[in-house]
Amino acid sequence: MHAGDLQNSFVAITNLKKSMKNLSKSKFLKFTVAPCLCLLMLVTSCSKDNDEQPETGSSYPKEVNIEYRITSTTGLATADILYVNETGGRTSVDNVSLPYSLKFKRTVNSLDNAAISFSKSASGTAKSEILVEDKVVKTETFSGTSYISGTILYLFQ
Repeated sequence: MHAGDLQNSFVAITNLKKSMKNLSKSKFLKFTVAPCLCLLMLVTSCSKDNDEQPETGSSYPKEVNIEYRITSTTGLATADILYVNETGGRTSVDNVSLPYSLKFKRTVNSLDNAAISFSKSASGTAKSEILVEDKVVKTETFSGTSYISGTILYLFQ
């Protein structure tokens, strides 16, 4: 055998190995990856969507009872308050005694909000709550050392 024949054989074997590798990759893609992708697409496309009709009591627009509460747990006797009122507008009240509570009826649509915020130049801790139909839907406690403020918001969905 000549050196040229040996080199040609080596090149042929190398090309054959590459072809086998490519064939193996092709089979791997064809028989492993492709079915997995198809299965993944099938599972995610067949998952249950949340397309159910809303319950009779939660269709919009609807009239709801909203209550806001702000209570001081330490340090605050009064606060300035801003809230979303019965028309969906904003109402501001200054230097209100705590605890503060306000109830009203309001007709809301989906994605309307109920929100209340307070502020005071003082140190202390206060808890804000939003109730809808006498159920607490949002609550949070806020603290400060020289200035205290807090805002909470409930989104109707």
